[in-house]
Amino acid sequence: LAESTAFLVDLGAARAKMELPSGRVVCNLNDFETIAKDLLDPVDYDYYAAGGEDEITLGRNRESWKAIVIWPRFLVRCSEIDTGTRLDFLGLDVPMPIIVPPMAMQKLAHSDGEIGLARAAHAAGLPYCFTQQATTKLETVCEQAPGPKLFQMYVFEDRALSENLMKRAEACGVKALVVTVDSPVLGRRERDLRNKFTPASRGVTIASYTAQATKPTDNATDASSAVKARTGGRDAGFSWSDLAWLKSATNLPIILKGIIHPEDASLAVSHGVAAIWVSNHGGRQLDGGPGTATALPYIIRAVGRRIPVIVDGGLSRGADVLKALALGATAACIGRPLLWALASDGERGAKVAIDMVKEELRTAMALSGVPSLADISRNLVQTPFEQPFSSNL
Repeated sequence: LAESTAFLVDLGAARAKMELPSGRVVCNLNDFETIAKDLLDPVDYDYYAAGGEDEITLGRNRESWKAIVIWPRFLVRCSEIDTGTRLDFLGLDVPMPIIVPPMAMQKLAHSDGEIGLARAAHAAGLPYCFTQQATTKLETVCEQAPGPKLFQMYVFEDRALSENLMKRAEACGVKALVVTVDSPVLGRRERDLRNKFTPASRGVTIASYTAQATKPTDNATDASSAVKARTGGRDAGFSWSDLAWLKSATNLPIILKGIIHPEDASLAVSHGVAAIWVSNHGGRQLDGGPGTATALPYIIRAVGRRIPVIVDGGLSRGADVLKALALGATAACIGRPLLWALASDGERGAKVAIDMVKEELRTAMALSGVPSLADISRNLVQTPFEQPFSSNL
């Protein structure tokens, strides 16, 4: 009876925690998207939800995590579950191996914007990755939202502009520089083209820098020119040979974001970067590429334990984080679901979502027979392309 009563109390507390001021109850991260879609202007919803072209890669991201099978073990003492770990490449002890990834223009979701999501990350003890494409200045977020941060950026043709951004990031005390490499040009996001999306038309601006104007091509439409204007000045020729300049321009550890091919992962190791971030830009760039859960095992095979590996793209459950760790990732990221939570109830909604992920991760670990991250092994999961484990059965 005592256990039943305790369970009912816990269940009631959990339900109260998941109830938004509107009275709507969220039971998982997907519920936030339903609410956000009702609240957001369709143009803003499409901006966040869109993938490239036919959105094949976007769909593969989610499906690739669903396709991974967890093989649980039982009769394991799981009375205490420890999700904590140390991210040595950032010099951080964290309560769970999750990084809040860079996501553009967060004030489109809610007026709390980047400050709200950064505060939610800090409340959970997680690092927050600030994006170059933010609608709040880097310095403002660092002043008003405590906690460890990374800075994501693109490299400009004007190296002085890039160096200025890096120095500002250093002055703000960020832990690492995240350089996105999967966007030599902007992917064709056809929802944005149809909606004639521009930041200005939605009442927001990119706050941390002023982009250089991009000359329209002869066959450019007004819509495509508006999209290209958002990437003005980025260096489409940035290549491996430029990493020496990049490393000389900053004292920060450099993480390459957007690595999908194992040969690029091996090159990243040989060029001495601090970590690899397996990502396809949330399915917003090349359409027809692999889901990140499909790419991750090949990346791990290529780099072994020589370098930390972060992964994002399509994760929406605590069990997805467990799968990523079992495949060999050092840390995982939950992206769009946190934007939907921010849209649903600002900073508070984001806090609820992060707490939900932690509880799901703890539950998945207990039900899989892994009481700590150190107990997670590769044999815990099976990809669609392999036998589950070596066995004489």
